[in-house]
Amino acid sequence: MSSTPDTRAPNERLAEIVADALLKAGLVPSARLEDLKRKLAAGTAKAEDWSHWIESAQRDARTKGAARR
Repeated sequence: MSSTPDTRAPNERLAEIVADALLKAGLVPSARLEDLKRKLAAGTAKAEDWSHWIESAQRDARTKGAARR
């Protein structure tokens, strides 16, 4: 069985690894994952972006926690 080689640029592969780890840790919301990957790969993520992503994840977690009660 042969696997298809990953033809993405190293920055795109790294962006995916980092974004997936942040998602798994609950630090970014899944709805923002593609935006996060794109900005990480391009090197254009700003402090405001990080604040927004993390605040969104925290808000989502609070909403899910309240819904479970």
